[in-house]
Amino acid sequence: MSGGTDGWSAVPAREPGHVADTADGLEARRTPATSAAGAQDGRVHGRPAPQYGEYAPEGWVNPVVEHERREQQRLEQAERPAEPVTATAAPARATPAAGRFGASPLDFVLTVGLLVIGLWSVIESLSVGTTASTIRTVVEQQYTDLSNPAALSSAVLVRAVVLVVVFVFVAWWSIRRLRTRRWTFWVPLVGGVVATVLGMVPVMVVIFQDPQFSAYLHRMATGG
Repeated sequence: MSGGTDGWSAVPAREPGHVADTADGLEARRTPATSAAGAQDGRVHGRPAPQYGEYAPEGWVNPVVEHERREQQRLEQAERPAEPVTATAAPARATPAAGRFGASPLDFVLTVGLLVIGLWSVIESLSVGTTASTIRTVVEQQYTDLSNPAALSSAVLVRAVVLVVVFVFVAWWSIRRLRTRRWTFWVPLVGGVVATVLGMVPVMVVIFQDPQFSAYLHRMATGG
């Protein structure tokens, strides 16, 4: 079966420029002079040799090229003249007026002082009997006697509860503002006004509803 009359053979014909089979039975081919590679390096006929890194994965960088690039950057930085050191702005320091609490030490002192005064007023209001007796004395000396003085005790008790609630709210709000270093002295002032007005409401209601006091007001209004 080495050949036939029809011109073909079971063994492929050797191209010019090829060498004989190797010892292990494989054909050692050379690229012919007319191949695309142009050099006889034993590669498959018509296929150019891959460039360095041609089949590298995506993102791969030639270590030789990368080393040369970094070395060039290092040399360029070494050749640059040293830049003058500019003075940087010093960090802003807290002004002497700024305190740890409140917008200023003065604000802190005023706020605390007003809260102390408010606390003292609240403590005094808890003496219901003493406060009711004091209010009765003032009304009877300046206006007229009351027909039901005992009703003042209930009104004074309600007043004490109102003062305690308002003071707790004002103190809580003042502490929050002091911690955030905001102006706070006006909070106890406003709280004091609100507490005074609300605390007087139950007392005034009892006094004006007293029959003896109502008669006195009627006489003053008619001139009788």
